[in-house]
Amino acid sequence: MSSFPDLEQIGRELVERLKYWSAPDGEGVVAAALDECLARLRAIGPEGRDNQLPSDALWKVAGSLLERGDLQRRARFKPRGYAGDFEMQRDFWLRRECDDPLGRLFDRYFLRQEAVEAVRARMELIGAAIAERLRGGGRGAGEEFRVVSVGSGPAVDLRLAAEALDDEERRRLRLTLVDIDEQALDFGRGELRRLVDDGQIRTVRENLFRLARGKRGAELLGGADFIACTGLFDYLNDTDAAALLRLFWDSLAPGGTAYVGNFARHCSTRAYMEWIGNWYLTYRTFDQMTVLGQMAGIPASRRRVAAERTGCDVFLIAVKTG
Repeated sequence: MSSFPDLEQIGRELVERLKYWSAPDGEGVVAAALDECLARLRAIGPEGRDNQLPSDALWKVAGSLLERGDLQRRARFKPRGYAGDFEMQRDFWLRRECDDPLGRLFDRYFLRQEAVEAVRARMELIGAAIAERLRGGGRGAGEEFRVVSVGSGPAVDLRLAAEALDDEERRRLRLTLVDIDEQALDFGRGELRRLVDDGQIRTVRENLFRLARGKRGAELLGGADFIACTGLFDYLNDTDAAALLRLFWDSLAPGGTAYVGNFARHCSTRAYMEWIGNWYLTYRTFDQMTVLGQMAGIPASRRRVAAERTGCDVFLIAVKTG
């Protein structure tokens, strides 16, 4: 606390302002209190993992209130072992709020964050891209279309793809869900079984950080028509990210497509995620995503960098024509 003497005062003032959460405009009170608090925290820094100890100090002052928000509490304490688990992503999509009256106001604040909307937007982006590629790809009518989702989470994007297809198109799908969390895989399979036959779904529990090592990754991904990886690169350094991207590229079938996402440096939710959630990502710019493509050996003519509709999540998109 001595290195950041203002933290205790900022925490006390946040607690004081939050006392009025039950006022008629309680949602506005909570939002204004958090907005002001985060603006002051941004001004004193720091960012990234250097933020951990100062964040802990702030939480000691205001944590008893902040943890009443279900999403804030789960982000910080990571009950499944990591932030952004499949349950949290599912709740982002469904816009779920907890029952605690104050916690509900915190959850609403969380759900309005740019990063949360970007998660919803990337689910929509991948779902639409899979459906578009299946309909417009080089494979003949009736042929299998192999999709691999790396870090599949709740598989909302795959469900959106299946919902966008007609019955005949849907029967072409062969879906492989790869995740480290067995319960995420079970949930994803359960959601998809409402739309496709169980035999069209494969679930694989795998340590995603080791996927580019050895033969396992090539065995899982080889011959894929579409590879989606929307959240993993946020936790990888450049060397590991480029190695995994190279695996994706090498694994694509002719005409295949890979979508690889990464949160952008300009994401406005960063301070909230770090100070309140102890949630740290590796943020990348458009140019840095381009460099990853170069490091992975993907020809410039076969790749581009774009963003989902919020602009907060950047995607390297590679298409293996030929």
